Amino acid sequence: MSHEETDNRITELEIQLAHMETVVTDLSDMIKKQWDRIDLLERQNKLMSSDIKRMIDFLRTAPEDDAPPPHY
Repeated sequence: MSHEETDNRITELEIQLAHMETVVTDLSDMIKKQWDRIDLLERQNKLMSSDIKRMIDFLRTAPEDDAPPPHY
């Protein structure tokens, strides 16, 4: 293999490496955004679950439990 062929191969490898570094960076950024979104969705899910539990507890309350105070 000639010196020129070796230089061309090295140049091509450097170009491929640069592209791969860009792809890895892009994928890393994408994964970070997805984890941030997952964290947000988990917090929202927890809040909604809490709200639903409170609504269920409220709906299970018998009407007689809400009797008017004695002064009525």
